[in-house]
Amino acid sequence: MSPSGDPRTFLRWVNRCCRSNDCHGRVSRPARRASLACLPYTSSLLEYERRSSMLRGRRFLAGTVVVGSVLLGLPMTAFAQTLVPCNEAALKNAVAAANSAGGGTLNLTPACTYTLTTPENPGNGLPIITTPVRINGNSATITRSSSAPDFRFFRVAAGSTLTLSALTLRNGRADNGGAIFVDGGRLALSTSTVTGNTATQVGGGIYSLGTVEVSNSTLSNNTAVQGGGFNNQGISATFTGSTVTGNHAITGAAEPFGGGILNASPLTLNNTRIDGNDATGSGASGGGVWNFGDLTLSGSPVLNNVASGDEAEGGGLWNGDSLTVRNGQVLGNTATGTDAQGGGIYNDTGTTTLQNVAVITNRAVGSGADGGGIFRLAGTVTITTSTVVANQPNNCRPAIPGCS
Repeated sequence: MSPSGDPRTFLRWVNRCCRSNDCHGRVSRPARRASLACLPYTSSLLEYERRSSMLRGRRFLAGTVVVGSVLLGLPMTAFAQTLVPCNEAALKNAVAAANSAGGGTLNLTPACTYTLTTPENPGNGLPIITTPVRINGNSATITRSSSAPDFRFFRVAAGSTLTLSALTLRNGRADNGGAIFVDGGRLALSTSTVTGNTATQVGGGIYSLGTVEVSNSTLSNNTAVQGGGFNNQGISATFTGSTVTGNHAITGAAEPFGGGILNASPLTLNNTRIDGNDATGSGASGGGVWNFGDLTLSGSPVLNNVASGDEAEGGGLWNGDSLTVRNGQVLGNTATGTDAQGGGIYNDTGTTTLQNVAVITNRAVGSGADGGGIFRLAGTVTITTSTVVANQPNNCRPAIPGCS
């Protein structure tokens, strides 16, 4: 039941129920119908106020309610989202319009699959992002048709920002950045999935020369030569509460590095799972993460990743610069092949610091394989309050203080 009596109380109730889409059980429809459900209450309020002696002599402004001297923004469609129709042309036009307007927000049709069949410009399925653009996916998917030419979905130009939420990007294909190329701009990705995309060179899911922030999202089953899920060569990147899983670095024009992530810039992984990624081919390195930048993992497990091929290095992590792992686990990773080294961690140069980390049940497998837990070619490995045990064929090679 709705409240009655004081019009201000009634108005507050309408505002609250329509914003939450829950008018005591009356409004429990999907979000796309929320505004229609709220219209009867808004209309009732207009009529209620129109008849009230409190508002005698005042006028309503195109569906806006005025109480006393206060203007309360309750237009008839105040709570309706303008949704981008579920087709390719509408999506392209909406992105172009947002750019032309100097920025804007797009609300996609809930659960729609937007299938792109032609590139909007060379290499990109949608207009290049040149302004601040936010896309609320509402659980929609943007995919490239299997019969379409190669293109990624988004290119984010310098000085612009692309914010994506509740969106899946699938089956993009490009030279660099199979789904997204952050070309000096900024990407904010939340509660989204980047899956099944391919780059013929680097960054199967995302390639960055800018700034990237990923939260509560998944990069899965993407493929590239280097950086199967994410290739970071930009300003900085941060992952929080996310998962990088099942991505692949494969042999191509260069050696396969970084099945999950290739990093050459500042990168922080907070409570982010690096799981089941692989780098495959001669010289494969960093099945989970290949690092030649400043990499910090905090509370981020590195699990079941594989570097496979002759002289494979670093099934879980490969480091050539600065690597810090805190409060985490490096478990069940494998480097396999002739002379494979560093099933869990391979330190090529630079420094690796482990603080409260478990390095357990990792393997280096094959003729001449060594350093099942950690292999240090050069540089420094520092182990503090950490456990390195039950790795095969040994825990650390050569000897590292704190590791037996």
